[in-house]
Amino acid sequence: MVSRKPRVAILGVAIDNLTMDEVLDRVEAQIAEGGFHQIATANVDFLMGSVRDEELHETLCRCDLVLADGMPVVWASRLLGTGLKERVTGVDLVPRLAELSARRGYRIFLLGAKEKSSAGTAAWMQKNYPGSCIAGRYSPEYEPLEEMDHEDILSRIEAARPDILLVAFGNPKQEKWLAMHRHRLKVPVCIGVGGTFDFLSGNISRAPLWMQRRGLEWLYRTLQEPSRLAMRYATNAAGLIRYLPVQVVAMAVQAKRSSKANITKEVVGSATVLRIDGDFTGSLLERFEAEGRHAIRSGSHVVLDMSKTVYIGADALGTLMDMLKVARHWKRDFWLAGLHPVLHRVIRAAQLGPSFRIAPKVAEALRRIEPEPSPVTLTGKDWGVCRIGGVLIPIHFQEVPDVYRQVQQLLNQRVTVEPGAGMWSSDRDTEISIQKLPPVLVGREDGMGAEQGVRAQYPGSAAAVSGYGRKPAFVNSTFTAVE
Repeated sequence: MVSRKPRVAILGVAIDNLTMDEVLDRVEAQIAEGGFHQIATANVDFLMGSVRDEELHETLCRCDLVLADGMPVVWASRLLGTGLKERVTGVDLVPRLAELSARRGYRIFLLGAKEKSSAGTAAWMQKNYPGSCIAGRYSPEYEPLEEMDHEDILSRIEAARPDILLVAFGNPKQEKWLAMHRHRLKVPVCIGVGGTFDFLSGNISRAPLWMQRRGLEWLYRTLQEPSRLAMRYATNAAGLIRYLPVQVVAMAVQAKRSSKANITKEVVGSATVLRIDGDFTGSLLERFEAEGRHAIRSGSHVVLDMSKTVYIGADALGTLMDMLKVARHWKRDFWLAGLHPVLHRVIRAAQLGPSFRIAPKVAEALRRIEPEPSPVTLTGKDWGVCRIGGVLIPIHFQEVPDVYRQVQQLLNQRVTVEPGAGMWSSDRDTEISIQKLPPVLVGREDGMGAEQGVRAQYPGSAAAVSGYGRKPAFVNSTFTAVE
């Protein structure tokens, strides 16, 4: 996986803090890695859309890169105390990608916009960057997302085999379209570029450079298309005025320490508890991300103990969002625990309250992590292990089918045992002696019965055995078989 840089969370959207050159380096790394990577160029319209549209918010959270497309986004980051290095707009990025294509031979596919803009962009690329490779282009008729001929579009892209896919459907349609087909698209770099083709083709003129540098491009565009853009920009400005000051104030009232912050780690069962003492920002983030990613990829759930955290920066919020994405990818739980009310307000003000699982204490988060079976794993020619109560128990591979059949029999008959009872009973009046269960169920070699064996070795714990891709069975400390 391509390594990450810190992100800055602004109103629920984590913006990557990268320069244009760093973005291009990341694009090349993604092409070398292969697979699918989605990049979004986010302006104020994206931020406000994310607040109102849960699907768009989730899509942006899953993007591999989210770039600051506009000076208002950069200014917002500075108000939050963690300034972005620079803006990286789609209309500035695409020419650099064309130059990269001419130099490295990367294949580019142009999707969307009107035919005139698409053809004009292809001609502009080949004129200004001779040797740039346009693998294909297609401008489908405008239709709502649900009514588009997706198969036709995907077939064209697959036949062209591009390295870079530029999608000009407009926000949020282009982001949702890419997310919809992320498992089908085999394009290493996919970018929503909005109206970029209109600018590069010359169909719409761009604001003078001095207006771009002063963040006044929106004013120039409003004067060009007042009927289409005036209301949009006014609505976005009103939303920014409503939501951004809340996050700014919430960040400002935190009590920042001058002493060095620290992070400690503790493994508790199937979870790793990371404790943040002091300010959660700056240089501490790199270590936190390394510890968190290592724990998740090792199969552990992660609980972040913030009971001694006094400050959380916008860069830390961005890192938390990235860690949440990693945890979801690996199907691990990621919890925040012990937050003081001030920190809780920061998370809510950043429009991230619904995104995270939050518990009042670490113990509560650990209790709410679902127990799960560990698959039998071969450790040698003849032996594997199963986990019981968090302990790995040796098991001979020849005994695995017998163990699984016994547990499966409990499931099929919905067998239960009352505390202190000496026999199993079921709804079918079937009786099975506990002592007849194979000792290997609890990894004992002394022939001790299953119930006594589990309770003797692992009091109060849960036992779980999984059988080679079959449905796992759980047996708890009172020996009630559940599905």
